Amino acid sequence: MLRLFGFIALALGLAASASAQTRPLLTEEAETAPAGTLVLEVGLDAIKNEPNFLTGRRRDRYDGPVLRAIFSPANNVEMDVEWTTRVGVHGDPDFGSLSDFGDVSLRAKVRLLSSPDSRWTLGARFGVTLPETGGEQGLGPNALRMLAQMLASSHIGSTALHANAGLAIHDEIDSPPAQQDFLAYGLAASRPFRQDLAVVAEVAGLLGPSVPGVAARSEARLGVRLKRAHLTGDLALRRGLAQADGSWGLSFGVSLHSRNGGAAATQAPGGP
Repeated sequence: MLRLFGFIALALGLAASASAQTRPLLTEEAETAPAGTLVLEVGLDAIKNEPNFLTGRRRDRYDGPVLRAIFSPANNVEMDVEWTTRVGVHGDPDFGSLSDFGDVSLRAKVRLLSSPDSRWTLGARFGVTLPETGGEQGLGPNALRMLAQMLASSHIGSTALHANAGLAIHDEIDSPPAQQDFLAYGLAASRPFRQDLAVVAEVAGLLGPSVPGVAARSEARLGVRLKRAHLTGDLALRRGLAQADGSWGLSFGVSLHSRNGGAAATQAPGGP
């Protein structure tokens, strides 16, 4: 575990982004895209050996396709809707292979302050996740979840650093109306290797006490983004760090960036 954190810390020290783009990471930038920008994203996440929160026995899990639409109604505001169309598992020792519809998340981000030279930015993000995935076989908690975070971004040369911290509240699945409160955190960075290719890294998750189905989670990701005109492709290696996480996995997707005011948008807003 210490070696893994050392590796991530080194990646963060080397890492930044040529544009405001969250995929394939979970940490949100404080920057916002210009008014009128629209971004459509399609992605897929998969991880091995994730424990079933009902039985504790491990199986392989996938989430996706994940569909996300992000719109900027103003220069300092972004709003997005995300739907995980399918949640599925393979090789569950008790339930076999099965799937269900995924949850829907609604989020809003506001850029609060930024320096005149755009070297640092502060913002806030609010979100709610509406339960759609059934919990009878351990696919999803089928509980309401909310999020409120402060966001900070800073640029050091070509390197961009991002930090998130706030409150996540999850309804418990077996003793309503009880709930669990978590510290929702994220630390991320990205650095361009050339004009159209960037490397990205992060550690993100939830810190706090866990009960079945409502568990603390932490995950490290290391990946790349490749941009071509209005399309951006991404790929990341995932490593679960908490007991409720799986072991190793992948995340990949494609983002389509709209035009803004007749010109190609140079910044794309992020997602979760």
